[in-house]
Amino acid sequence: MGVTVKNLSRLQELGQLGQLNSGASIIELGAQELYCLGVEQSVADFFNAFSHSSKLQADDQFIQKVSNKGFTSELLKRAGFKYKALDIFNGDEVILFDLNIESPPPSLIGVFDLVTNFGTTEHVINQYQSFKTMHELTKPGGIIYHDLPMGGYHMHGYFNYNPLFFQHLATSNQYEILFCWYSRSNTPTTAPEAMNRNGFGSEWIDMGIEYIFRKTTEQPFRMPLETGTSLDLNSEVWKGADPYGKKLPMPTADSKGNLSQWASAENLRDRLRGFSGWDLQREVINRYKVKLKHFIGR
Repeated sequence: MGVTVKNLSRLQELGQLGQLNSGASIIELGAQELYCLGVEQSVADFFNAFSHSSKLQADDQFIQKVSNKGFTSELLKRAGFKYKALDIFNGDEVILFDLNIESPPPSLIGVFDLVTNFGTTEHVINQYQSFKTMHELTKPGGIIYHDLPMGGYHMHGYFNYNPLFFQHLATSNQYEILFCWYSRSNTPTTAPEAMNRNGFGSEWIDMGIEYIFRKTTEQPFRMPLETGTSLDLNSEVWKGADPYGKKLPMPTADSKGNLSQWASAENLRDRLRGFSGWDLQREVINRYKVKLKHFIGR
């Protein structure tokens, strides 16, 4: 999707808050281009906000050049940042890397102050590996910045994202949510004739979602588990192991509702931290429904 003035302004705000310092190490998922033609002054402002630790200067010619589809690597390195990108083509400071199948080598794990996902993961079929990779690249205390499609974009990439996904991603991994924002295009996109012919309609509206996280722990990546439509959880699904947290069996209860001996209160509290309050409320309601059905059946 590329980098716009909006993204640069978010990074400036992080700098003002002390969350992103001059000279920080940055890695992009996908080497991005700048789409800032006509707003070159904002690009210059970004450069000036961070470049005091850099010996390099940015004259008007450079700003004009990089603003019109120049690679962000040019701007970020000139401003004094340490820069890398993961991509599947050769480019400036690019590490050849396929998000579908590869894991970061030890030399990249926990190295980066900022990891950006500016319209990349929606093009990758392996979502688990993509978000795990971002987690592993980020050092504790570092920033993960997502700017992705939320709605529309039906002929752009494979996936759209929603707030529930990011909220559960943050809960599972103890990310601090620094920022979230939703955007909506002012101009409808005309639907392809085949979609129109098969009942979609004539147009749609593109919508975007942004989440900025701060990684607060060194714990390994944990998958969210969306249980909104589940009646119960059973550890037998995972052969007694829990892939969504610590390798503990899921607490079970006997016919009187008592937890089994191994499910200590400490382990149970630790397990429950991986679920949102809303998930827990739904689970309680579902359990009451099961008990009520059992009672009525008697």
